Order: sequence, then C-alpha cells, then structure tokens
Amino acid sequence: MINPILIPGEYFLRKRHLHFMGMKKYHLKSLLIVFLFVFLPNAIIVSAAPLKEPDALNAWQPVVSGIDFQVFHFNNPKSVNVFVTRLDRNNPNVTIESSIAQGRIASGRESITGMAGRYEQAINYWGQVWGGRNKVVAAVNGYYFDGATGTPWSGVVHSGWYAKRFTDVVGDAGFAWTLNRNAFIGSCISHNNSKNSITFVTADYSTNIRGINIPAGSEDLIVYTPQYDSNTRTASTTPLPRVEILVEMTRPTLILPPPNSTRGYIRQIRRSGFSSQIPFDHVVISAWGAVGDTIVGRIDGGSIAIGDEIRISQEISNCNSAPQFDWTKTYASIGGDYHYLSDGVIRTDFSNPDASVRNSRTAVAYNDSYVFFIVVDAFDPGVSEGLNIAQLADFTKNTLGAMWAVTLDSGTSSTMVVDHQVVNNTYCNFTRNCGTLLNEESPYLQDQAVLPLEITYGTEWTDASGVIEPLVGTGLMMVVVEPKQQSVSHHVDEIVMTISPTELRLGPGTNYATSANISALTAGTVLDALPGILAKGSYWWKVDFNGQVGWIKEEALLGGSSGPNDLRIFLPGIYR
Repeated sequence: MINPILIPGEYFLRKRHLHFMGMKKYHLKSLLIVFLFVFLPNAIIVSAAPLKEPDALNAWQPVVSGIDFQVFHFNNPKSVNVFVTRLDRNNPNVTIESSIAQGRIASGRESITGMAGRYEQAINYWGQVWGGRNKVVAAVNGYYFDGATGTPWSGVVHSGWYAKRFTDVVGDAGFAWTLNRNAFIGSCISHNNSKNSITFVTADYSTNIRGINIPAGSEDLIVYTPQYDSNTRTASTTPLPRVEILVEMTRPTLILPPPNSTRGYIRQIRRSGFSSQIPFDHVVISAWGAVGDTIVGRIDGGSIAIGDEIRISQEISNCNSAPQFDWTKTYASIGGDYHYLSDGVIRTDFSNPDASVRNSRTAVAYNDSYVFFIVVDAFDPGVSEGLNIAQLADFTKNTLGAMWAVTLDSGTSSTMVVDHQVVNNTYCNFTRNCGTLLNEESPYLQDQAVLPLEITYGTEWTDASGVIEPLVGTGLMMVVVEPKQQSVSHHVDEIVMTISPTELRLGPGTNYATSANISALTAGTVLDALPGILAKGSYWWKVDFNGQVGWIKEEALLGGSSGPNDLRIFLPGIYR
C-alpha cells in the first residue's frame, strides 16, 4: 500500500479513480492529474479523532489571490474526502455570486461546469455598478429544485436582483451575501405586502407586488426580472394580463425597504396578447384583475405614460422566532436545508432521518474571515463514505473554524468545480453504484433510488466533459471581479452598419438570449447604455436598428474606427 503521508497526492488520485472504469475517464484523469499535482501537491490527511487537530501537512493551496482550495481526507473510522474552497472576506477583488441553470428561473437544468461557463466573463453589479466581469474560480450545486422544470424551490438573489422569493414562514432561506460583504444564513422569513411595492411617481399611485418571476395566473401583479426567461411567457395564459409595462432600471431590483427604492423609467406599454421580452437591465410589470384595470384606466387617462419614473421597494422580514438579519442590498443568495451551525452552536435536532446517516453533502459556512464551500463525497467504499450532519458540523466548526453553516442540496447533486474542472467524485455520489451496500440506511437517504444511469438518470446528468455531472437548478460561485473595460471604437449617436447577418441580444454577452436577427448591411444608431462594454470576450454596443433595439458585438459592426469611408459606400444619403 502506498503511504499517504509520503505520497498523498498520488495516493488520493489513484483511489479517486477506482470506480470510473468504463466511463469517459481519460479527460477527467488527465485534468485531475494536472490539477492535483499543480494546485494540490499535498492531499491533506486529517486525524480521525479529534477532527480539530489536522495533520501537520495541512495547507491551503491558493487558486487565485483571495480564494484557496484544500482536500481533507480522514477516517472516523470510515474514509471520507471533503473538498473545501474558501474566500477571503477582506479581499475586495473577490466575491460570492449565485448561478441559475440556463440563466432562467422559469425552466432549465444545467451542470455546475455549465453554469460556471455561462457566468464566466459575464458582467455583474458588484461595486454597485454594472460592468465588472466574473472570473469564476469555484462553484458548487445549490438548493433543491423542481425535477421537471429546474425551477428553484426556494428564493434566489442574483447579482443584486431579487429573482425569486423565499417562501414565507417555511425556514428555507439560506446563505446570503450583501454588497457590503456581510454574510448571514437566513431562516424563517416573510414578505410584508405594504413594504413590497411599485410606485408610479407621476400618477402618485402605488400597488403591492404579489409575485416575482412566477408563472402567470391568479396574482394581481407580477414583476418579471431578466432572470425569469427571455420573455414573460404570458402570451398563452388564461386570463391574459390586462397590461405589461417594460421598465428600464437604473440598477437591479435590490432588496431596499421603503422609504428607499430602486428607480426605473417606462419604455413600453403593451396591452395583452403577447409575451414581453426582458432586456438585461429591465423589468416587466404584468398586471391582472382589479390592479390591471386600475393601471389601464390611468394609462387611458394619461397619468401613466412612457418616460414616467417608477420606484420599486422590497423588504424581507425575519420571523420573530428566527435570527434577525438585515437583507438590505443582498447581492447573492439561495435557499438552504440543514441549518446545522449557528453562532458556533452545533444543531442535530433535525426531523429528517437523512441527517443521521452518511451521505454526500454540499454546504456553505463562514466566520469573520472566510466563506467556505464544502462538498463531501460518499458511496465509494474505502475511499469516501460520506458524513452525517453531526460529523459535518464537527468538521465545519473544529477543523475549518466556521461559526455558521447550512447545507444546500445534498445527496446525488453534490459537486464542486474549481477552475472549471470537477474535483470531486460526482460519479459515485450520483449513481451510488460504486460498491456501497446501503442496506438499512437506504430508506433514510434523501435520494433513495439506486439504479443504472440509463434507467434512472437519463435526463438528469451529462458526461459531455468526460465526467458524470448531475443537472441542477442553481448554484453558488466564488468569483474574481475583473475591472470594467470599454471600447472607444464607436460613440453614442453614431450610425453603424452590420457586416454580415448577426444576432441582436437582450444584454451585453452571449449569456443573454437572442432578441432578433439582423440582416447584413443594416444601419443602426448607437445608444447610450454601457457603450462598448467588455463581456464574454467581446466589446458590446447597444444599437437601435430602426426600432429593433439590443446588444451587438463590436466585430459585427462597421463604422467608427472601422472607417467612416466604409459606410459612405453603403449609406450615401447619410454620409455626404
């Protein structure tokens, strides 16, 4: 047997691959070899008892400045591998962001590597301004979701947008990260209607927000943000909304309790019978019933019109029995399951029997210095056989030194991605087909099915990269915020022309949906909205092509530094 103390990296690597035989493991193996021996020259051996006394080889490996990675291996008495990334809360260049499968709350499931790639080099709102870019360093799976649609069961805050409400008085609120770098773990919350409202300033009219990014139905007024889908999906609903109002926001719809608010301006007013597109910096207000009738009446009377200012206030209230946290300006948040560590106190009084059995786990924890992402592997005999919640709590508190912690979607979904590569054993976690005999524990696991992939999980996993990855609804990411960059190749109000047929998008980046297809040699006017912003490897310009407005890559345009003489050839009526 290879001595893990002498050659820990090699020992860990060999044991890690025992149960990938027959899979597309060649890509994974080569990538892990590079990763483990470049970034992890020493796999960490933590003593079984007590966990708070790790081996002297213990050392965090920096991935980038401000974000570190470490693999812990210990026996208690069974073997367990725990994968941890930590973010330095005092480093202003790194932050936490949530991820949404396919970029859509309405429907979509995606692997963690897929989501990390989706948000890589996408612009964000960190620093309270649009334009900085995500360099995604680490990512883990998020909270539970609807298996058919991928819609999260709990709330989501993404880049400052309150994209899905947490459920009132349920206790599924999870980890939250604010614009001023505060971290907390929510619990039981509620939404006071009077403090979640929209005000039409000119009309001096306010109404409550009844829902955010939910399917159209019985609610009187729903706010749709860019995270819902490319459009409101209201064209075929019964009944149809009475009106939809497109509002350009000056910043995301932050959680800002009254009298504070976010501001926006009405750009379109449309009657029912269609689905409204949702550009990246807009919301759509959809109204039904009596509220819809009131808004339509004010539109007909002229007190609500295009160009008018609207204000949106939102608040999350904590239940009296729950810890009291200030949700104002929350930047990223998703739901949570077991709230197992609270101000240094370990909780084990959970009614779900899964808490007491060994399982793969995903968790997020923090103290005053760091935020930790934690993934535990299971179902791999002799290599990693999982932890119950009490054992996870002991590790989180006594080894990591965290004070607060909550699990996310444990079980088959447990995945950690570092530098866009899966680093843990997702195959065993997902299939549970690595030789573990679950026996009497099986009925107590949150994910009980143990069947071959082609039978059970055929639509719930991908191995496109050579690694089995579950498809999930949300995730959390650690990112470096790269500074805002803008091109000067064009200028506002300049006439430009498309070089070839090209896509117009709802936002600056290929992570946003296509809103229209523009033919070659079509003239348009550059608009004043983050002009020439760098995102997803290109500079982007917002252009009005005779009423079709959206974002287009700089390399698809003639004009500006491309040479005005080019446009004189095609547009002699404009250039004389």
